[in-house]
Parts: sequence; C-alpha cells; structure tokens
Amino acid sequence: MMGFTSVLSLASLALTNSVDVHPHQPHVEAFAKFQQRYGRSYEKGSEEYEHRLSLFSKRVEEADAHNTNPARLWSAGVGPLAAHTEEELASLRGWFGAAKGGMAKRGNLRKPVMLAQTGAALPEQFNWTSLATLSTAREQGGCGSCWAVASATVLDAHAEIYQSQQRSFSTEELVHCVANPQKCGGSGGCEGATVELAMDYAINHAMKTAEEMKYTGRDGKCPVEAVLSEVAMKPAADDTVDIASVGLHSTSSGIGSMMTHWERLPENKYEPLLQAVYEHGPTAISVDAGPWSSYMSGIFNSCSKDAVINHAVVLIGFGKSAKHKYWLVENSWGPDWGENGRIRLLRQDEEESHCGIDRQPQDGTACEGGPAQVQVCGMCGILYDNVVPHFIKK
Repeated sequence: MMGFTSVLSLASLALTNSVDVHPHQPHVEAFAKFQQRYGRSYEKGSEEYEHRLSLFSKRVEEADAHNTNPARLWSAGVGPLAAHTEEELASLRGWFGAAKGGMAKRGNLRKPVMLAQTGAALPEQFNWTSLATLSTAREQGGCGSCWAVASATVLDAHAEIYQSQQRSFSTEELVHCVANPQKCGGSGGCEGATVELAMDYAINHAMKTAEEMKYTGRDGKCPVEAVLSEVAMKPAADDTVDIASVGLHSTSSGIGSMMTHWERLPENKYEPLLQAVYEHGPTAISVDAGPWSSYMSGIFNSCSKDAVINHAVVLIGFGKSAKHKYWLVENSWGPDWGENGRIRLLRQDEEESHCGIDRQPQDGTACEGGPAQVQVCGMCGILYDNVVPHFIKK
C-alpha cells in the first residue's frame, strides 16, 4: 500500500512534468546581462528573442568547451557577437557572395615605384599602438565595409606618422564612391569590395575628411564627382604592371594628402610584411575571420590552413609572449570585441610554409573571371593579400 508521502511525491512529479522547462533556461539570466551590456533589446517571448537566445546558448557552450583545453593559446567567451546570425557575421566580414574569381586586372602602369626596404634588422617586438589614430578600435556596424574601414584606418595612420596636411580620410566616402564594376570581394559599398580599390580611389581623388563625411554604416549616393585618373587607368605600351599590385600618384590626388603611391606586397611572403609594418606603418591585410567571433584574449591559432579570405583588417605590429610570436591586428568590430578591439594571431618563422588552398576566393579579394582557387599562407591566410600606402617623408 502506497504511503501518503509517496502519493504526494508522485503528484509533485506529475505537476513538474506538466510544466514546460525552457530548453535554454541555464542561459536566460546570462542572456539578459548580455543584452544590457551590449545594448540589445529582444522582446521576451518573441520569435526573435528565442532565436537569439538559442544562438547565444550555443556560443556559450562552444566557448566553455574550447576553454576546457588546458593547452589552448587563446580563450573564447561571450562578446558582442554572441547572438549574431551567420548572415550577420558574414556581413561583418564584408562578403555577400557576389564575386567570382581572382584579383582585379585593371590596367598597366609605366615605371612603377615599388616598396623600398632599408634592410635594417627587425626587433622581436614592435607596434604602432601609440598613434592617436589607433586609440580606439573602429566599429563598422551592420555594413560590410571592413575594406573601407581598414583602408581609412591605414591612411589616417600614415597621415599621422608622416605629418600629412590632411590627417583623416572619410570611410563614408569610400563606401559611397568607390566603384566596383568587376565585383571584387562583393558588389560594392556595404556589400563588399577590396582595399586595392579603396587605395586606388584615394590616390586619384581629393578625399573628404572623416568630419566632412561622417560614417553612418549605410549605403548611399556618392556626393563627390568621381574623375578617374588618366595615369592610373591608361595602359602602357611596355612595362606591364598590374594596378592591383602598385598604384602611382595622380595629378587629381588631394592637395594635402602627401600620398605618392600604394603597393600590394609580394603574395605569401613573410619578411616583406614584417618590414612593411615596421619600416612604413600600419598595413591593410586580408584574412579568414570566420572563426574569430568568440575570440576574447590570447594568441589565436584556430584557423585552418585552407583559409577562406573574407575580411579586411589592419596589421599594427608584431610581438612575442613567453613561448609564442604573434601578429598584432586591429579589427573593425568595436572596442568591446577581443582585446580592446584587437586580436593576436600566431606568427611563425616558417610562416611561408604554413599554406593551404582558398577554394572560395570570391569570399574576399576575388573578382569576376578569376581563378577558382588560390594558395594562401600564414595563420588565417595573413600573408596572401596585403597593401601599404606610401606618403612623402619629411
């Protein structure tokens, strides 16, 4: 015969089973704090709330699983992107799947000015973090403008280093005005482009400053009269050099910018990238940022050798911890992401042999009509596509 206490226990169990327990209940409180910290507002009980909570819960569990590895070089966590959809993360990387091939072929140049290296010994550690330009990491928002943000950041940094009369370059102008007829890295504006296109625009136009055209993170009509440079676009009869590799100063360039040329560094080469950032200044780089969203701190080493180049950022230095070397990179996802908006990528002396195949070059720097795959080297493909501008040295 069943006792009274047992009957009550069964009744309680039946009552408990009749109440639906939220599948992500362990993360509800943390999700509320996440929303408060990062200014999110999802109506509780709505379809969007449930979807965002599900994404958040998944990322928390993935981060916790990663952090259980005692041999890890970096730590994952709940940052500002923890409730982003895959489409929103792709947007942050500036790719919308519009391109179909390899690097742009836009013409030829006579007498190119190539990167001059001093041959000076490189230190073990060096960075440009003292620049006012780099005091706060920039945030691109929901616009796929990483290519424009990276370009403007690099131009601003070099203008500061070389004391240019023009000290800032409008990201907004690049987003609105850079033409992308070959759909390189996207279809233009907030739907993606490349640093090469941005640099080519900057050297051929008297650009507005960041104050004159403030960044909104939205597509818009170009208010600037775009006049293409005869120097930049006219093919030469001899000495063919791809403009994707080097651009020369044009008579239509801004009076105060002091920018003389820009250059795409040798593909998949280690020393030129080190020398460029050390001898010249912050350098625009293209990387595979697909696995970056949960990065919080440490030296990131979780990119596949077969990196998919899909994001433009800024290399601002290099360094060494107790056991590992690293590249210091400034991102465009705001100061709340990573290490105050930055990430350290594992750097190895044999970086040129750490190579794989990018079978989706259209995701990053590719244009219509190019190769279906390219070789990429270095952690997250960091050695593949790098661009540095050159300013007059006082």
